[in-house]
Amino acid sequence: MSTEEELILNISEIPYNCTNAGVDLFPPATTYSIIGLSALFFAIGAIGVTGNFLVIFAILFDQRMRNSVTNLLIMNLAFSDLVIMVACVPDIVQFIENQGWRLGLPLCKALRFIEVFALYASVMTLVSVCLERYVAIIHPIKAHIMCCRTRILLVICIIWPSAMLCASPNLFFHVLMPMGPGFTPCIIQFPNIMHFVIFKYLEFFFFYFVPLVLQIILYIHIGRRLFRTEALKSMEPTIGKENFAGAMKARRGVIKMLIAGVTVYFISFSPHQILLFYNTFSPTLFKENWTFLIFVNIMAYTSSACNPLLYSIFSQKFRHKFQTLLPFFRKKQCTPSPSAIYLGCRSKTVSKSAKTTVTDV
Repeated sequence: MSTEEELILNISEIPYNCTNAGVDLFPPATTYSIIGLSALFFAIGAIGVTGNFLVIFAILFDQRMRNSVTNLLIMNLAFSDLVIMVACVPDIVQFIENQGWRLGLPLCKALRFIEVFALYASVMTLVSVCLERYVAIIHPIKAHIMCCRTRILLVICIIWPSAMLCASPNLFFHVLMPMGPGFTPCIIQFPNIMHFVIFKYLEFFFFYFVPLVLQIILYIHIGRRLFRTEALKSMEPTIGKENFAGAMKARRGVIKMLIAGVTVYFISFSPHQILLFYNTFSPTLFKENWTFLIFVNIMAYTSSACNPLLYSIFSQKFRHKFQTLLPFFRKKQCTPSPSAIYLGCRSKTVSKSAKTTVTDV
């Protein structure tokens, strides 16, 4: 194998970074490793698919949640994560078996293209949510114009074609490259190694570095505003002390949820970026092993499954909605008894009727 092919295999984003030198491939996966890894990926996939589907369903069929422009973006994020979870299944199955790509060139190109443009759409949506929250909290007067429902829907309509356009090289340059007897992985191969390196660094810059820096800066500004109560004391007389405290608590919870989602995403894909720089500037290529590859792919796959769990942790509204959609998470209803008619049940009914002034996220 040539040095160019080694470099391509090492810094490619695809799961099949399965070799570094000629036909010195990893040994076939054992039965125990296949069973164990299959169970792990199946658990992550089941949680991710179910969770993202619940997020979409919760927002789509709840008018109040659907009225929130932030929730429209969160629903778009859940849809892109759901696409990633489903499209990665064939990759993961074949990756665990370590026997190459066996679904043909058309599916090699199509699935890799779908995975990458859904990933790009996810990044664009994360940035859009951050910008929307920044405008809504730092410039609330302008938010009614800049972040109206029509504009947010237009942003969503722009995200997907843009993501597909940026990911289009994956549709044209993925090939099946024979690496040894019975082992032919699906990899991306540009006509020239420099074109490939330029593509990877453009991808790093526009879909990792710039979104990360932009969101860090904006969330720092948002945090300074929300977590410094003195700056908002002027609002308290107009909306009341209790309503002010509730609104601030809800907004802070939303920002914590979004920051956690951004953090999980960028940590999950940081090994790919570290490997890109290492193999570009190091005199020796990184010699991957099976443990490293499993670790990298678990992290990348898990990132798309984490957001629904974060919503359950940080958002009371999502948590309650999930409880109503999943019967085994529903809280037991209090049944009045002759000895306690007005104790627990009546108080819960009253608390449910109280009007909430918090954000709809």
